[in-house]
Amino acid sequence: MADKVVGSGMFEVKGDEEIWGLNRRWVLFSNALLINMMDRMESILGPVAKRQIYEVGYSSGKMGGQRMREIFKGGIEQFRQHVNLSTTLGWGKIQKVEYDEGSGKIILEYLNTWESGGYHEIHGDTKIKNATCLFSAGIAGGAAEGAFEIPYEATEEACVSKGDSVCRFVLTPMGEKRQVIK
Repeated sequence: MADKVVGSGMFEVKGDEEIWGLNRRWVLFSNALLINMMDRMESILGPVAKRQIYEVGYSSGKMGGQRMREIFKGGIEQFRQHVNLSTTLGWGKIQKVEYDEGSGKIILEYLNTWESGGYHEIHGDTKIKNATCLFSAGIAGGAAEGAFEIPYEATEEACVSKGDSVCRFVLTPMGEKRQVIK
C-alpha cells in the first residue's frame, strides 16, 4: 500500500472553482474562525460542547477512514496515510505515529495542531488547564475505527495550548465505552 500516495494529488479544483477530493467537496476556513465557533459553542452549551466537538470529529474521521479503506484496505498503514493527509491539508505536522499491534494502542503526535494554533491566535500566550484539540482527537479516533473496523477512544495527553512541546493523542480500542472529556 505504500505506493499509493495520499495528499494534494488527490484533490482538484473543478471548473466551477470547487475543491474536490475523495468523492466529496471541500471548503477552507481559517483555524481562528473555527476556534471562535468552538469557543462560542462551549460558552453556550458548557462542558457538553467539548464532547460534541469530539463526536463531530469522530464521525468525520470514521467516514474518511471508511472511504480510505476502499483504497488502502485498512490497518495501520491506512491510518498513517489518513493522518499524513491531515498534514497535507494544514491540520498540523505529524511528529510520530506509533502502533502496538498486541494492544491496538496508537500514539499520534503533532508538533502543533490547527486547534492549538488557532487557540494561540485568538487567546495569545494564555495557557489553559485542559487540552484544546478535541476535534483533532475525534478525527484520529474515527480514522482509527475506519482503518481497523473497531471503535477507538482518543485522549489528548499533551497539548501545545497547555504549554507542552507537542499535541499527543493516545488512541485505544474501547468498544462502545466513552469517557468524559473535561
